[in-house]
Amino acid sequence: MLRTTVTLSAIAMTVFTACGGADSGRGDTSVATAPTGATTVPVTTDATSTSDVAPTSSGTTSSTGEPTSTSTTSSTNPSGVDTAKFDLGASDLGAGTTGGDNGCKKVDFLFVIDNSTSMEDNQDALIDSFPGFIDAIKTALGDVDDYHIMVVDTDANGRCAKPCDESDPDYVKFCAAANYHACTTELEPCDTQRGAGVIHPVGSFSSNTKCPVAGGHRYMLPDQPDLASTFACVAKVGTAGNASERPMNAIEEAVSEELNFPNGCNGGFLRDDAILVITFISDDPNKPDQGDPASWKASVVAAKNGDENAVVVLGLIPHPELDCITGNDPNLTQGAHWQEFIESWGSHGISGSVCEADYAPFFLQAIQAIDQTCDEFNPPG
Repeated sequence: MLRTTVTLSAIAMTVFTACGGADSGRGDTSVATAPTGATTVPVTTDATSTSDVAPTSSGTTSSTGEPTSTSTTSSTNPSGVDTAKFDLGASDLGAGTTGGDNGCKKVDFLFVIDNSTSMEDNQDALIDSFPGFIDAIKTALGDVDDYHIMVVDTDANGRCAKPCDESDPDYVKFCAAANYHACTTELEPCDTQRGAGVIHPVGSFSSNTKCPVAGGHRYMLPDQPDLASTFACVAKVGTAGNASERPMNAIEEAVSEELNFPNGCNGGFLRDDAILVITFISDDPNKPDQGDPASWKASVVAAKNGDENAVVVLGLIPHPELDCITGNDPNLTQGAHWQEFIESWGSHGISGSVCEADYAPFFLQAIQAIDQTCDEFNPPG
Protein backbone atom coordinates (compact mmCIF):
# COMPACT_ATOMS: atom_id res chain seq x y z
CA MET A 1 0.00 0.00 0.00
CA LEU A 2 0.97 3.62 -0.31
CA ARG A 3 3.55 4.74 2.25
CA THR A 4 4.52 8.20 1.00
CA THR A 5 2.78 11.39 0.02
CA VAL A 6 1.02 11.03 -3.30
CA THR A 7 0.08 13.91 -5.56
CA LEU A 8 -2.77 12.78 -7.77
CA SER A 9 -2.57 15.68 -10.17
CA ALA A 10 -2.05 13.10 -12.90
CA ILE A 11 -5.77 12.45 -12.81
CA ALA A 12 -6.98 14.63 -15.63
CA MET A 13 -10.65 14.34 -14.67
CA THR A 14 -12.84 15.94 -17.31
CA VAL A 15 -16.15 17.62 -16.75
CA PHE A 16 -19.03 15.16 -16.75
CA THR A 17 -22.14 16.59 -18.36
CA ALA A 18 -24.60 13.89 -17.47
CA CYS A 19 -28.33 13.61 -17.84
CA GLY A 20 -28.65 15.02 -21.35
CA GLY A 21 -31.07 12.38 -22.52
CA ALA A 22 -33.75 11.48 -24.97
CA ASP A 23 -35.18 8.59 -22.91
CA SER A 24 -37.01 10.68 -20.38
CA GLY A 25 -36.28 14.35 -20.89
CA ARG A 26 -33.78 14.32 -18.05
CA GLY A 27 -32.46 17.66 -16.90
CA ASP A 28 -28.91 18.50 -15.91
CA THR A 29 -27.50 19.92 -12.71
CA SER A 30 -23.90 20.37 -11.69
CA VAL A 31 -23.39 19.32 -8.11
CA ALA A 32 -20.83 17.52 -6.02
CA THR A 33 -21.51 14.80 -3.49
CA ALA A 34 -19.32 12.98 -1.03
CA PRO A 35 -19.51 9.42 0.20
CA THR A 36 -20.00 8.45 3.80
CA GLY A 37 -17.36 10.18 5.88
CA ALA A 38 -15.84 11.86 2.84
CA THR A 39 -14.64 15.42 2.53
CA THR A 40 -14.67 17.00 -0.92
CA VAL A 41 -14.11 20.40 -2.44
CA PRO A 42 -16.79 20.82 -5.11
CA VAL A 43 -16.02 22.74 -8.27
CA THR A 44 -18.56 24.45 -10.45
CA THR A 45 -17.86 24.86 -14.14
CA ASP A 46 -19.50 26.33 -17.20
CA ALA A 47 -20.00 22.93 -18.80
CA THR A 48 -23.56 21.90 -19.63
CA SER A 49 -25.25 19.11 -21.52
CA THR A 50 -27.32 19.60 -24.64
CA SER A 51 -30.56 19.36 -22.68
CA ASP A 52 -32.32 22.05 -20.69
CA VAL A 53 -30.22 22.96 -17.69
CA ALA A 54 -31.66 23.29 -14.20
CA PRO A 55 -30.30 25.82 -11.73
CA THR A 56 -26.99 24.58 -10.41
CA SER A 57 -26.11 24.01 -6.80
CA SER A 58 -23.19 22.56 -4.95
CA GLY A 59 -22.76 20.59 -1.79
CA THR A 60 -21.83 17.33 -0.19
CA THR A 61 -23.98 14.70 1.39
CA SER A 62 -23.47 13.21 4.82
CA SER A 63 -23.92 9.57 5.80
CA THR A 64 -27.58 10.33 6.46
CA GLY A 65 -28.04 11.73 2.96
CA GLU A 66 -28.54 15.32 4.17
CA PRO A 67 -26.76 17.97 2.10
CA THR A 68 -24.16 20.10 3.81
CA SER A 69 -23.07 23.49 2.62
CA THR A 70 -19.63 23.92 1.15
CA SER A 71 -17.86 26.63 -0.75
CA THR A 72 -17.37 26.40 -4.48
CA THR A 73 -14.52 27.58 -6.61
CA SER A 74 -14.49 28.51 -10.26
CA SER A 75 -12.34 26.24 -12.38
CA THR A 76 -10.34 27.75 -15.18
CA ASN A 77 -8.06 24.92 -16.22
CA PRO A 78 -8.97 23.01 -19.39
CA SER A 79 -9.92 19.80 -17.60
CA GLY A 80 -12.44 21.58 -15.41
CA VAL A 81 -10.67 20.37 -12.28
CA ASP A 82 -8.61 22.08 -9.63
CA THR A 83 -5.71 19.63 -9.56
CA ALA A 84 -4.65 20.87 -6.12
CA LYS A 85 -7.51 18.78 -4.75
CA PHE A 86 -5.58 15.61 -5.53
CA ASP A 87 -2.77 16.20 -3.03
CA LEU A 88 -3.01 13.39 -0.47
CA GLY A 89 -0.93 13.32 2.67
CA ALA A 90 0.93 10.17 3.66
CA SER A 91 -1.57 9.52 6.44
CA ASP A 92 -4.51 9.32 4.08
CA LEU A 93 -3.54 6.09 2.36
CA GLY A 94 -1.75 2.93 3.27
CA ALA A 95 -2.40 2.84 6.98
CA GLY A 96 -1.69 -0.89 7.00
CA THR A 97 -3.89 -1.68 9.99
CA THR A 98 -4.00 -5.45 9.53
CA GLY A 99 -0.32 -6.26 9.10
CA GLY A 100 0.95 -9.79 8.50
CA ASP A 101 0.54 -11.28 5.06
CA ASN A 102 -2.71 -9.43 4.40
CA GLY A 103 -3.09 -7.12 1.44
CA CYS A 104 -4.15 -7.63 -2.14
CA LYS A 105 -1.86 -8.25 -5.06
CA LYS A 106 -4.67 -8.42 -7.62
CA VAL A 107 -7.68 -6.23 -8.45
CA ASP A 108 -10.62 -7.03 -10.72
CA PHE A 109 -12.26 -3.84 -12.03
CA LEU A 110 -15.83 -4.11 -13.31
CA PHE A 111 -17.30 -1.05 -15.05
CA VAL A 112 -21.07 -1.15 -15.62
CA ILE A 113 -22.09 1.58 -18.05
CA ASP A 114 -25.64 2.61 -18.89
CA ASN A 115 -25.99 2.46 -22.69
CA SER A 116 -29.36 4.20 -23.02
CA THR A 117 -29.95 7.30 -25.10
CA SER A 118 -29.02 9.86 -22.43
CA MET A 119 -25.52 8.57 -21.70
CA GLU A 120 -23.31 9.79 -24.54
CA ASP A 121 -21.67 12.58 -22.52
CA ASN A 122 -21.11 10.33 -19.50
CA GLN A 123 -19.35 7.71 -21.59
CA ASP A 124 -17.08 10.30 -23.19
CA ALA A 125 -16.19 11.74 -19.78
CA LEU A 126 -15.48 8.32 -18.27
CA ILE A 127 -13.22 7.50 -21.19
CA ASP A 128 -11.35 10.79 -20.79
CA SER A 129 -10.88 10.26 -17.05
CA PHE A 130 -9.84 6.60 -17.18
CA PRO A 131 -6.08 7.03 -17.83
CA GLY A 132 -5.58 9.34 -14.85
CA PHE A 133 -7.79 7.23 -12.60
CA ILE A 134 -6.03 3.94 -13.37
CA ASP A 135 -2.59 5.58 -13.07
CA ALA A 136 -3.52 6.93 -9.64
CA ILE A 137 -4.75 3.48 -8.61
CA LYS A 138 -1.42 1.97 -9.64
CA THR A 139 0.39 4.62 -7.63
CA ALA A 140 -1.76 4.18 -4.53
CA LEU A 141 -1.63 0.39 -4.71
CA GLY A 142 2.07 0.10 -5.31
CA ASP A 143 2.18 -3.63 -4.58
CA VAL A 144 -0.52 -4.44 -7.14
CA ASP A 145 0.68 -5.36 -10.60
CA ASP A 146 -2.05 -7.80 -11.66
CA TYR A 147 -5.45 -6.47 -12.61
CA HIS A 148 -8.41 -7.31 -14.85
CA ILE A 149 -10.55 -4.54 -16.37
CA MET A 150 -13.93 -5.40 -17.86
CA VAL A 151 -16.78 -3.26 -19.18
CA VAL A 152 -20.40 -4.41 -19.39
CA ASP A 153 -23.49 -2.45 -20.37
CA THR A 154 -27.00 -2.41 -18.92
CA ASP A 155 -28.77 -3.81 -21.95
CA ALA A 156 -30.51 -7.18 -22.32
CA ASN A 157 -31.75 -6.63 -25.87
CA GLY A 158 -30.70 -3.47 -27.71
CA ARG A 159 -32.58 -1.54 -30.31
CA CYS A 160 -30.37 -2.97 -33.06
CA ALA A 161 -31.37 -6.61 -32.62
CA LYS A 162 -31.42 -8.31 -35.99
CA PRO A 163 -32.97 -8.40 -38.49
CA CYS A 164 -32.64 -4.68 -39.04
CA ASP A 165 -35.47 -2.96 -40.85
CA GLU A 166 -34.08 0.14 -42.48
CA SER A 167 -37.61 1.43 -43.04
CA ASP A 168 -38.14 1.65 -39.28
CA PRO A 169 -37.27 5.17 -38.01
CA ASP A 170 -35.86 3.66 -34.79
CA TYR A 171 -33.36 1.58 -36.75
CA VAL A 172 -32.32 4.62 -38.74
CA LYS A 173 -31.88 6.59 -35.51
CA PHE A 174 -30.06 3.95 -33.48
CA CYS A 175 -28.42 1.61 -35.99
CA ALA A 176 -27.39 3.68 -39.01
CA ALA A 177 -23.99 4.63 -37.61
CA ALA A 178 -20.91 3.44 -39.53
CA ASN A 179 -23.00 2.37 -42.52
CA TYR A 180 -25.39 0.24 -40.46
CA HIS A 181 -22.52 -1.64 -38.84
CA ALA A 182 -24.90 -2.89 -36.13
CA CYS A 183 -27.03 -4.55 -38.78
CA THR A 184 -24.37 -5.93 -41.06
CA THR A 185 -21.65 -7.22 -38.73
CA GLU A 186 -21.57 -10.75 -37.39
CA LEU A 187 -21.74 -10.65 -33.59
CA GLU A 188 -20.82 -13.47 -31.25
CA PRO A 189 -23.42 -14.81 -28.77
CA CYS A 190 -21.56 -13.13 -25.90
CA ASP A 191 -21.83 -9.79 -27.70
CA THR A 192 -25.59 -9.78 -27.15
CA GLN A 193 -25.72 -11.06 -23.56
CA ARG A 194 -26.05 -8.62 -20.69
CA GLY A 195 -23.30 -9.11 -18.13
CA ALA A 196 -20.81 -10.36 -20.70
CA GLY A 197 -17.71 -8.24 -21.19
CA VAL A 198 -18.14 -5.79 -24.04
CA ILE A 199 -15.60 -6.05 -26.85
CA HIS A 200 -17.75 -5.12 -29.88
CA PRO A 201 -20.01 -2.12 -29.22
CA VAL A 202 -22.57 -1.37 -31.93
CA GLY A 203 -25.23 1.25 -32.60
CA SER A 204 -25.56 5.00 -32.19
CA PHE A 205 -22.58 6.82 -30.65
CA SER A 206 -20.71 3.55 -30.06
CA SER A 207 -17.32 2.42 -31.31
CA ASN A 208 -19.00 0.24 -33.96
CA THR A 209 -15.97 -2.00 -34.19
CA LYS A 210 -14.48 -5.07 -32.57
CA CYS A 211 -12.03 -3.65 -30.06
CA PRO A 212 -8.43 -4.97 -29.95
CA VAL A 213 -8.67 -6.69 -26.55
CA ALA A 214 -5.60 -8.92 -26.31
CA GLY A 215 -5.40 -12.51 -25.13
CA GLY A 216 -8.76 -13.75 -26.37
CA HIS A 217 -10.59 -12.46 -23.28
CA ARG A 218 -13.52 -10.09 -22.85
CA TYR A 219 -11.48 -8.08 -20.37
CA MET A 220 -8.13 -6.31 -20.37
CA LEU A 221 -4.92 -7.40 -18.65
CA PRO A 222 -1.87 -5.40 -17.48
CA ASP A 223 -0.01 -6.20 -20.70
CA GLN A 224 -2.84 -4.87 -22.89
CA PRO A 225 -1.21 -2.80 -25.65
CA ASP A 226 -2.39 0.81 -25.45
CA LEU A 227 -4.70 0.24 -22.50
CA ALA A 228 -6.23 3.73 -22.63
CA SER A 229 -7.35 3.52 -26.24
CA THR A 230 -8.61 -0.06 -25.80
CA PHE A 231 -10.65 0.99 -22.78
CA ALA A 232 -11.98 3.91 -24.84
CA CYS A 233 -13.11 1.48 -27.51
CA VAL A 234 -14.98 -0.90 -25.19
CA ALA A 235 -16.38 1.83 -22.90
CA LYS A 236 -17.94 3.61 -25.86
CA VAL A 237 -20.95 1.32 -25.51
CA GLY A 238 -23.20 3.82 -27.27
CA THR A 239 -26.80 4.84 -26.84
CA ALA A 240 -28.73 2.15 -28.69
CA GLY A 241 -29.39 0.13 -25.55
CA ASN A 242 -32.78 -0.80 -24.23
CA ALA A 243 -34.50 2.04 -22.35
CA SER A 244 -34.92 -0.34 -19.38
CA GLU A 245 -31.52 0.16 -17.77
CA ARG A 246 -30.62 -2.58 -15.29
CA PRO A 247 -27.13 -2.03 -13.89
CA MET A 248 -27.78 -4.20 -10.81
CA ASN A 249 -28.83 -7.16 -12.93
CA ALA A 250 -25.81 -6.54 -15.17
CA ILE A 251 -23.56 -6.72 -12.09
CA GLU A 252 -25.19 -9.96 -10.92
CA GLU A 253 -24.80 -11.54 -14.33
CA ALA A 254 -21.24 -10.30 -14.85
CA VAL A 255 -20.06 -12.11 -11.68
CA SER A 256 -22.34 -15.14 -12.05
CA GLU A 257 -21.02 -18.68 -12.23
CA GLU A 258 -22.64 -19.06 -15.64
CA LEU A 259 -20.50 -16.34 -17.20
CA ASN A 260 -17.34 -16.96 -15.14
CA PHE A 261 -16.89 -20.66 -15.77
CA PRO A 262 -13.68 -21.28 -17.75
CA ASN A 263 -15.64 -21.50 -21.00
CA GLY A 264 -18.11 -18.75 -20.09
CA CYS A 265 -18.18 -15.33 -21.70
CA ASN A 266 -16.21 -13.84 -18.79
CA GLY A 267 -14.16 -16.93 -17.99
CA GLY A 268 -11.14 -16.06 -15.84
CA PHE A 269 -12.23 -12.51 -15.00
CA LEU A 270 -13.32 -13.01 -11.40
CA ARG A 271 -10.56 -14.33 -9.11
CA ASP A 272 -10.79 -15.52 -5.53
CA ASP A 273 -7.48 -13.90 -4.58
CA ALA A 274 -8.36 -10.46 -5.96
CA ILE A 275 -10.52 -7.68 -4.60
CA LEU A 276 -13.47 -6.71 -6.80
CA VAL A 277 -14.06 -3.02 -7.58
CA ILE A 278 -17.45 -2.35 -9.16
CA THR A 279 -18.18 1.04 -10.73
CA PHE A 280 -21.65 1.62 -12.14
CA ILE A 281 -23.07 4.70 -13.84
CA SER A 282 -26.71 5.35 -14.68
CA ASP A 283 -29.12 8.28 -14.71
CA ASP A 284 -32.36 6.29 -14.88
CA PRO A 285 -34.90 7.78 -12.43
CA ASN A 286 -36.99 4.61 -12.49
CA LYS A 287 -36.41 1.19 -10.93
CA PRO A 288 -36.24 -1.29 -13.81
CA ASP A 289 -33.78 -3.64 -12.06
CA GLN A 290 -35.28 -6.94 -10.96
CA GLY A 291 -34.73 -7.83 -7.30
CA ASP A 292 -33.82 -5.57 -4.38
CA PRO A 293 -30.66 -4.23 -2.72
CA ALA A 294 -30.38 -7.23 -0.39
CA SER A 295 -30.58 -9.74 -3.24
CA TRP A 296 -28.12 -7.77 -5.38
CA LYS A 297 -25.60 -7.68 -2.57
CA ALA A 298 -26.12 -11.38 -1.83
CA SER A 299 -25.28 -12.21 -5.45
CA VAL A 300 -22.02 -10.25 -5.31
CA VAL A 301 -21.01 -11.62 -1.90
CA ALA A 302 -21.70 -15.18 -3.07
CA ALA A 303 -19.48 -14.58 -6.09
CA LYS A 304 -16.70 -13.56 -3.68
CA ASN A 305 -17.13 -16.71 -1.59
CA GLY A 306 -18.96 -14.91 1.19
CA ASP A 307 -16.30 -12.23 1.76
CA GLU A 308 -18.10 -8.90 1.46
CA ASN A 309 -14.93 -7.12 2.62
CA ALA A 310 -13.29 -8.05 -0.68
CA VAL A 311 -15.64 -5.75 -2.61
CA VAL A 312 -15.75 -1.99 -3.30
CA VAL A 313 -18.91 -0.54 -4.86
CA LEU A 314 -18.83 2.87 -6.56
CA GLY A 315 -22.08 4.30 -7.92
CA LEU A 316 -22.83 7.47 -9.88
CA ILE A 317 -26.59 7.88 -9.64
CA PRO A 318 -29.38 10.49 -9.29
CA HIS A 319 -29.32 12.44 -6.00
CA PRO A 320 -32.54 14.47 -5.55
CA GLU A 321 -31.36 15.89 -2.20
CA LEU A 322 -28.65 17.64 -4.23
CA ASP A 323 -31.07 18.75 -6.96
CA CYS A 324 -29.94 15.91 -9.22
CA ILE A 325 -33.36 14.86 -10.51
CA THR A 326 -32.94 13.10 -13.83
CA GLY A 327 -36.56 12.71 -14.93
CA ASN A 328 -39.59 14.89 -15.33
CA ASP A 329 -41.35 13.29 -12.36
CA PRO A 330 -39.67 13.94 -8.98
CA ASN A 331 -41.83 11.19 -7.45
CA LEU A 332 -39.88 8.48 -9.26
CA THR A 333 -37.36 6.44 -7.28
CA GLN A 334 -34.47 8.72 -8.36
CA GLY A 335 -31.79 6.19 -7.46
CA ALA A 336 -33.01 5.44 -3.91
CA HIS A 337 -32.75 1.69 -4.53
CA TRP A 338 -29.17 2.08 -5.78
CA GLN A 339 -28.29 4.32 -2.85
CA GLU A 340 -29.54 1.64 -0.45
CA PHE A 341 -27.37 -0.93 -2.25
CA ILE A 342 -24.30 1.30 -2.02
CA GLU A 343 -24.84 2.10 1.66
CA SER A 344 -25.17 -1.61 2.48
CA TRP A 345 -21.41 -1.92 1.82
CA GLY A 346 -20.53 0.55 4.58
CA SER A 347 -17.16 2.23 4.06
CA HIS A 348 -16.65 0.04 0.99
CA GLY A 349 -19.53 1.78 -0.81
CA ILE A 350 -19.26 5.27 -2.31
CA SER A 351 -22.10 7.20 -3.92
CA GLY A 352 -21.72 10.14 -6.27
CA SER A 353 -24.19 12.32 -8.12
CA VAL A 354 -24.45 11.48 -11.81
CA CYS A 355 -25.30 15.15 -12.43
CA GLU A 356 -21.98 16.43 -11.13
CA ALA A 357 -19.97 18.67 -13.37
CA ASP A 358 -16.84 17.45 -11.59
CA TYR A 359 -16.32 13.78 -10.70
CA ALA A 360 -12.83 14.33 -9.28
CA PRO A 361 -13.86 14.29 -5.58
CA PHE A 362 -15.78 11.08 -6.20
CA PHE A 363 -12.82 9.30 -7.76
CA LEU A 364 -10.48 10.65 -5.10
CA GLN A 365 -12.61 9.03 -2.41
CA ALA A 366 -12.80 5.88 -4.54
CA ILE A 367 -9.01 5.62 -4.52
CA GLN A 368 -8.97 5.88 -0.74
CA ALA A 369 -11.67 3.22 -0.35
CA ILE A 370 -9.92 0.86 -2.77
CA ASP A 371 -6.60 1.34 -0.97
CA GLN A 372 -8.20 0.60 2.40
CA THR A 373 -9.96 -2.50 1.08
CA CYS A 374 -6.81 -3.76 -0.57
CA ASP A 375 -4.75 -3.16 2.56
CA GLU A 376 -7.17 -5.12 4.74
CA PHE A 377 -7.79 -7.96 2.29
CA ASN A 378 -6.85 -11.44 3.44
CA PRO A 379 -6.52 -13.60 0.32
CA PRO A 380 -7.69 -17.19 0.68
CA GLY A 381 -4.85 -19.62 1.36
